[in-house]
Amino acid sequence: MSKGPEASSSFRPRAQQRWVHSCCSLFQLAHALTDPDITAIEADILMGRHGQEVRVPIMAHPPATSSDLTFKEFLDRTVADGTRHLKLDFKEIAAVEPCLKMLAERWPKLHANGQGVWLNADVLPGPNARRKCPVPFDQFVPLCRRMCPQASLSLGWRLGILGPQQAYSEADAMEMARACQDCKLDGEQLVFAASVRYSEIDPGPLVALLREVPGSHLLLWTGSGEMAIRARTVTTLRALFKGEGMLDRVGFDVLLATSCAQIGQAHTVDCTFFSSRWFRYLFGCHGGHVHRRTDETARLRANPLATSERQPLVRPSTAGGGLTPSKAAPVSPQTPASSERQPLVRPSTDGGGLTPSKAAVSPQTTPQQTHTLP
Repeated sequence: MSKGPEASSSFRPRAQQRWVHSCCSLFQLAHALTDPDITAIEADILMGRHGQEVRVPIMAHPPATSSDLTFKEFLDRTVADGTRHLKLDFKEIAAVEPCLKMLAERWPKLHANGQGVWLNADVLPGPNARRKCPVPFDQFVPLCRRMCPQASLSLGWRLGILGPQQAYSEADAMEMARACQDCKLDGEQLVFAASVRYSEIDPGPLVALLREVPGSHLLLWTGSGEMAIRARTVTTLRALFKGEGMLDRVGFDVLLATSCAQIGQAHTVDCTFFSSRWFRYLFGCHGGHVHRRTDETARLRANPLATSERQPLVRPSTAGGGLTPSKAAPVSPQTPASSERQPLVRPSTDGGGLTPSKAAVSPQTTPQQTHTLP
């Protein structure tokens, strides 16, 4: 694939994306940059060891503390390639400022290439993880707005794997809304990232969050190494958000169960969540919050709408003949996860390249398994 000036100037990324996740080594990056199907790269960043360098920004996911790939090399290679969008997932606050400085220096080239950039972090405490976040909202967001105001923000909650809390609470959603409003964040450049399993149990607080922050979007995800979910989960959630008139603001970046083994595993996990929830309900572990959550969820589940129709991810632009995102495409039970790609960009209104668009439906991929598997 040519990387010359002519190729860069004429390149326009596809409206639907194929992701590679947790791209944190030289081998994984080389694989992603040579795979013509990969159009967007997500990678984790923290401070750690690289060769003789003891504490520099590296591409690694906790608990790893070393890597053969620094953020500088990752950024230089992806900018030189010029054909993949980037989602940078920061795992500790010390890595943010030095990385944003390098990113700002290369922004003109990223813009010329039409590469979208998302700055992601878990910035608030969430279910089963109520301790202070390694990347606090009040430090992460001001740094991003000051050093890279053109980039879009992807903000989420820290989660614990085990614990009594199995859904996002109203307090979680309202704390995020207040923080965004206090910083006067533009909803059009803002994506809230939430676990699909924690959202399925009670989507009400997330619906309220989208109402509180106009123009914002919601991306529901399954994490690296997490078991796949059933297509029915996506269909159900899409119906709920469609009933609220918010379907075009909600997307999915999930691993869908396609094999019998994966479907069985997903069913087991879902049953575990279900039985555990009712056990806590019967023994009063959640008190009145359970009833408020059940009432809101019941309201959202009223009059579910069929979601088996196919919708395009892009529609003709009225501004200049290009393409702009349409409503998020459905993932139907009959459609394998690998057939859906994520629309992430729309033509920029300032005439220079593309800008991030709405969250959308996407499979998760790894360099080793690009057809499936934040």
